[in-house]
Amino acid sequence: FIYVLDGEGSLTVTVGGRTEVMPQGGYAYAPAGVGISFRNRTDKPLRFLLYKQRYIPHPKGLKPWTVFGNINETPFRDYDGMANVHVKDFLPLDEAFDMNMHILSFAPGGCHPFVETHVQEHGAYLYEGEGLYLLNDDWVPVKAEDFIWMGAYCKQCCYGVGLTRLSYIYSKDCHRDAEI
Repeated sequence: FIYVLDGEGSLTVTVGGRTEVMPQGGYAYAPAGVGISFRNRTDKPLRFLLYKQRYIPHPKGLKPWTVFGNINETPFRDYDGMANVHVKDFLPLDEAFDMNMHILSFAPGGCHPFVETHVQEHGAYLYEGEGLYLLNDDWVPVKAEDFIWMGAYCKQCCYGVGLTRLSYIYSKDCHRDAEI
């Protein structure tokens, strides 16, 4: 998975035989076994997020497909019915995919509706705002440019604090039973 965070340049991304030029907000997902290459063919700077994880095959043989898009064209929706926390999905909500990438965005004072814990590990890259994140038994102040990795069974929840939104991109395993 690759996502263009910001900058004036554009990233040329090839997945399998398909090539697209991606400005800020552009992203691509390469299924397991399909190559991905990328290059900034401009002289302008840009930043991007590259995320890779081992694919867990679907028990019935379903296969994910190549995905290209621009997250700026995807509207936010309320998260868990809350008007002050919003989410966007990068990938289709289809069980062929063993993971998803999302943007979660909290208005000041917005928070997770509960403390969660689960076997799935996942990460979060914060790109705007400030918050307090519960990680196990510690409340950790977080801000833009931080990265959080949450291990299995780590208690977690987040509050947006400050005067602006707290937004982050996070990975989440889905559609597979955990091997325990």
